[in-house]
Amino acid sequence: MAQDDGGRGRLPLWLVVVVLAAAASPLAASLMRTANGGWFAVLVVTQILATATAAGVPLWRQRVAVRSEATAEERELEARVETRVALNDALDPILRLLGTIALEEEVTVREQRRAQAVPLVLLTAAEFIGPDRARACWFRLDAGPPTTLEPDSAAGRSGSPTTTFVAGTPSGDAAIGLVLADEDLLCEDVEADPPPGWDLSKERDYRTFISVSVIAGDTAYGMLTLDAVEPGTLDVEDMALLRLMAGVLAVALSIP
Repeated sequence: MAQDDGGRGRLPLWLVVVVLAAAASPLAASLMRTANGGWFAVLVVTQILATATAAGVPLWRQRVAVRSEATAEERELEARVETRVALNDALDPILRLLGTIALEEEVTVREQRRAQAVPLVLLTAAEFIGPDRARACWFRLDAGPPTTLEPDSAAGRSGSPTTTFVAGTPSGDAAIGLVLADEDLLCEDVEADPPPGWDLSKERDYRTFISVSVIAGDTAYGMLTLDAVEPGTLDVEDMALLRLMAGVLAVALSIP
């Protein structure tokens, strides 16, 4: 008994039609040499249809492919436009805040405005970067001694950062070194591929994270992070956006 192969190995229907049409056209032309009357007319029509099918089906397939490609490009363009609009909406209140900080002459008021920058950046990052239920955290750099990165605040998914990174420890040296070197880190899965100095004994409520330094010129202010529950749900594009938010925060903190 022949077994069902589940469709594997079968030629596409359109290709079968083209092959049959290509074979029928010369066959009809050959039979036309000895045919006459009505049979001759039938063969003429058959040859015309076979030739048209053999040439037309591939052209039709090509047009369909071109239209599909154009549709995909249109969808990609729409997605880019939506992303730019969302990013513009996200950055607008932050940029306005930067303007008020820069123009404020009263020191006390300026510091109050500056204090609004961290929670605003965290909220924007959590809402516009990464998957649903992402969480953005701010670690403030304290020169010490010892030098530390202190968990300060968070926005997004419930829960707050609890780890204090202390110089002289593996995790502390890795995190503080990242900030002072103005570097970024994307960890796709903390269990499968933990970063240098990672404490595997500590339980965490996330599987992937991004860390970027917040630094302006030679002055380092701290570290901005974004984490998510599912591994692999943050990527390099998310890291670039978080880097942008870190740059904005650095400007807000560095305005004299």
